[in-house]
Amino acid sequence: MKVTRPNKIVFTQSHPLKLQIGADSLHFKRADLPLSNQVFTSRSYLLPRSSALRLKAYLDETKLFLKPFGMLDEADVVLAFSFGDAPTVNQHLQQIALSCRKDKPLLPLLLQQEIADGMVLNNRDIYHIKATEYQTTTDVAVAALSLTPKRKVMIVAQAWHAQRCIDTCKSLGWDVIGLRCSNLFPKDDPQPWVRHPLNWVIKESHREQAAGHEISEQFQLI
Repeated sequence: MKVTRPNKIVFTQSHPLKLQIGADSLHFKRADLPLSNQVFTSRSYLLPRSSALRLKAYLDETKLFLKPFGMLDEADVVLAFSFGDAPTVNQHLQQIALSCRKDKPLLPLLLQQEIADGMVLNNRDIYHIKATEYQTTTDVAVAALSLTPKRKVMIVAQAWHAQRCIDTCKSLGWDVIGLRCSNLFPKDDPQPWVRHPLNWVIKESHREQAAGHEISEQFQLI
């Protein structure tokens, strides 16, 4: 792919959704996307050539989002990963985790702190994974290992974050049975990289180079 300058990255709210990098474009058919009524605004950024190429490689190599799969009856525990700091998506993830518990009442719930916020955690086998510092996906998956000897896990996560959650858990020894997910992005979140699909893929494609807040500042994510 030949990327010319300036390297404009465009997310177009059309039918189908389109993400364009220079002259290259990636189309998302609505049937392929996770079901959601959320409408995203069109958005564009100018990236350095090296960053545009990195994003292109990420899009070529990565499964961007997942849909729910797996049988809850086969899981021994639910592990729920938050998405951002705002309550918007995390409350939806909380509802998803609680619905798993409703379907299987004795299923332990391991909830990252942003999902557990507002819950009365005096119920048996509902655990709050909290920390005073920012928690990465790996931090949460590692902390959860110490809360239960059970390893057959149903993951609860945001759909675009889900593949990394699953890969991280598998690398640590969790037996991932399935996924339940939210398809939302929190437009009001203090973390710019989770506010919009384009922000998210820019951040994820550069996550090995810098932290989310550094990437957001570097590329002026809004």
